[in-house]
Amino acid sequence: MTSSSPHGRRRKPASGLLSRTAAPTTPRATPQHRGMPAAGPGRGRRKQVTAAATLSVAAMLTAALTAAHAGPAPTGTGPAVQAAATTATVAPVQASAGASISYERPAVTTEQAPLPVQAKTQVAASGAAAPKVAAAAAAAPAAASSRLGAPLANMSVTSPFGIRSSPISGSGELHTGLDLVAACQTAVFAAGAGTVVEAGWSPYGGGNRIVVDHGNGLKSTYNHLASIETSVGATVAAGQRLAAAGTTGASTGCHLHFEVLLNGQTVNPQGWM
Repeated sequence: MTSSSPHGRRRKPASGLLSRTAAPTTPRATPQHRGMPAAGPGRGRRKQVTAAATLSVAAMLTAALTAAHAGPAPTGTGPAVQAAATTATVAPVQASAGASISYERPAVTTEQAPLPVQAKTQVAASGAAAPKVAAAAAAAPAAASSRLGAPLANMSVTSPFGIRSSPISGSGELHTGLDLVAACQTAVFAAGAGTVVEAGWSPYGGGNRIVVDHGNGLKSTYNHLASIETSVGATVAAGQRLAAAGTTGASTGCHLHFEVLLNGQTVNPQGWM
């Protein structure tokens, strides 16, 4: 006998339920049906192409902005080049033939320098107007005293002016004059006209020493003398005998040490002879 349900109904065969379960269902909408690309190798390539296109557009926009900020590049026909070419071709400005340039000129006047006292006295005594040559005549003695003669009849230099090794100490020193060959008692002459301002013993190695002032800051000195034949205050002429050569003071033998001083400083005597 076949079994029956408790309620007297037969159960439906299980095969019907299985058939409903196994029946194919309507497929759901896939991304392709919704308009979206399906995942897979093709979708990745499309993303890469889109990114590359975006970068290219960005690069183009950057280049365009840079060019806009930099301004137009200069060309051979640009406004600045055209202006320079126009300026270069313009002829230089020239003044007309009758043009002139004037400027203010300060007034310049001259007047004669005051005469020395001696010249004024001579002019006043004569009652004549002072000529312009009076000033030049007054300066003539000074110009004549700017050159000196030889203090010895025969000039022979054994030690020139300048740095040398001292014959006494052996150390380097500035030789402040000329050492001239002169045997003892050789006549020594004044190198120029002037006034004797020193005649006597020098405590600085010069021995018997004579100094003659020639004016305008120029002096000559005569050192290591055996004798002195003049005195302080005496007026001497150029070539006048003053003394005799010797070897007094810091000397190693008979000779004449001759010096020239300008404004108190020793200078090379050969530049004044």
